[in-house]
Amino acid sequence: DAVCQSLPRPAGGFVLDVKRMLIFAAWGAFGFTPVAFKWYSAMEGAVPKDLPFRFLVKTILDQTIFSTGITSITFMCITIVEGLLSRLEWKLNALPNLSGPSALAIPQLVEEGWVKVTRNLWPTLVENWKVWPAVQLLNFSVVPVKFQVLFVNLVAIWWNFVLSMMQHK
Repeated sequence: DAVCQSLPRPAGGFVLDVKRMLIFAAWGAFGFTPVAFKWYSAMEGAVPKDLPFRFLVKTILDQTIFSTGITSITFMCITIVEGLLSRLEWKLNALPNLSGPSALAIPQLVEEGWVKVTRNLWPTLVENWKVWPAVQLLNFSVVPVKFQVLFVNLVAIWWNFVLSMMQHK
């Protein structure tokens, strides 16, 4: 998210929004990663081990069911958390303070999240499909199951840039 925030550089200079960066990092650590572990475990158990081209079946499942669901949940959760913390401002050049606008009610934030999902899901999935199918084919065919989420999280350094751009455009 920090890289995404720095591009393009505003005329007055770049100041990192620490709150935004921490929200994205928290989502990755406490939202995406546990869900991904459950998803990979479920696929490992559900797709027969003796199935020819098993890695291809797992990639198709991942790139249809999981990518659509996790991307929608990401947009929704980030929108709600950012909305709930809207009063908190925390830039790198200043201490945190409560000076922003009042937070919206949760139903309004859910509505905003839904708008973001409906507006951004398809273009985000198109970007996803430019890279992730190849990554997942490699992941599911070569990487041991216990390291698959770690491998995905390494590639997700780039992907989080894309998600942050879509979330905050």
